[in-house]
Amino acid sequence: MRVVTVGRPPRGAWGELVHDYAGRIARRTPFRLESVPQDGSRRPGDRKRREARDLLARRPAAGVLVALDRGGRSLPTENWPGALGHWRGRGELVFVVGGPDGLDESVLEAADEVLSLGPLVLPHDLALLVLLEQLYRALAAAENHPYGRH
Repeated sequence: MRVVTVGRPPRGAWGELVHDYAGRIARRTPFRLESVPQDGSRRPGDRKRREARDLLARRPAAGVLVALDRGGRSLPTENWPGALGHWRGRGELVFVVGGPDGLDESVLEAADEVLSLGPLVLPHDLALLVLLEQLYRALAAAENHPYGRH
């Protein structure tokens, strides 16, 4: 399983939490946290298109690409373990988190699933952290670990 983000990994307290959850996930399943460069173009549309090219290059050859977008479908916490099991059964699972401008439409169209973490606009570092926490919670729940039952 991989999570691919746009831009540098978070620093400071955000970075510590991201590192903590990435480590927890990696202790339960093969896992990599990757990033693509944030484009420096002045126009958001140009940035998103260039970032999309790099994100789509990370799409699994055989597997599932899940994009995070506020307009995606909501997946209640209790449904994450089953969804993860289903997606992982189809091959490599890759989640993509956009940069400050979000994801280009081409990424959303190419994704096998588009999920929303809620109707709020979240800073991309916070969206990454929430995603990692939900992934860890789902993996823990699948193993009947107490963390997954809260």
